[in-house]
Amino acid sequence: MKKLILILPVILVCSISIAVHALETGAQFLKIDTDARLSGMASAGVASVYGISALGYNPAGLSSITGPEVAFSHSKWLMDSTHDFVGFGASMGSLKGNKVAMGLGVTRLGNSSFEGRADDRSVSGGYSASDQAVSLGFAIKNIGGAVKYIQSSIAGVKAEAFAVDLGARSRLSGLPVTLGFGVQNLGRGIKYLSQRDNLPLSVNAGFAAAIMPGISLAFDVKRLVYDRQTVFSAGTEYAMIKTDSGMGFALRGGYGITGLTANNEKSGLSVGAGLMALGAQLDYAVSPETALGSMQRVTLKKKF
Repeated sequence: MKKLILILPVILVCSISIAVHALETGAQFLKIDTDARLSGMASAGVASVYGISALGYNPAGLSSITGPEVAFSHSKWLMDSTHDFVGFGASMGSLKGNKVAMGLGVTRLGNSSFEGRADDRSVSGGYSASDQAVSLGFAIKNIGGAVKYIQSSIAGVKAEAFAVDLGARSRLSGLPVTLGFGVQNLGRGIKYLSQRDNLPLSVNAGFAAAIMPGISLAFDVKRLVYDRQTVFSAGTEYAMIKTDSGMGFALRGGYGITGLTANNEKSGLSVGAGLMALGAQLDYAVSPETALGSMQRVTLKKKF
């Protein structure tokens, strides 16, 4: 716990030292959920995430990986676009008695073709757009980090960037409570032609608590530094698993608010459910993602 207290100021200093007064951020797809389980809990995952899904929320959660595991997540986005995540994680042994785990993930937002128009409004062909990020993360004990390569393309014009995620988790002694802290998308920004946009830098903190067998609560506070927004997320999960067979199910719910009103991005009620069998887990969630409505997401995970 003392090490975690020392790490937190370092994380906060890193994020504040690069903050500037920008009005917009680029690479907005980095803010989209990559896991249906946490999506059903209103994205409250800083302390409650585990396994390969931790790449999208807090890389310190990779420390829960005990063997090879894979994950695939899919959701249909706006205007016939799709958002997908594929990840692989594995335990890499130990370092000075501390377990080491690593994870590799690819996130992609693929958009359908858009119709191009000339100055006289006549059809002049079409163009496509896509965004993707490749993340390589690691965790040692309660500390984790990840490096991201980000690429965005619009009508053949590409932009590239690198970013870093940092995270830490710690369980309170004698209590079923886990604290989580993290910073996502530390980087110089992404540049299209002559314009450079900041990445959606965020500083996150939260806790997860097992209030009784099978029932847990999670709460997150996320500060979007450049967007000048604060997101509050609260989620709960009821999971019933038979230890002898590994079969079970889960029900989830959550509520998120951006700022102090429920009229902004990602505000509203989220719900989800999950099935577990044969070392696999299938999760489904419906959550508010934009002002235009909610999105459905499905995630399949498998441990080997």
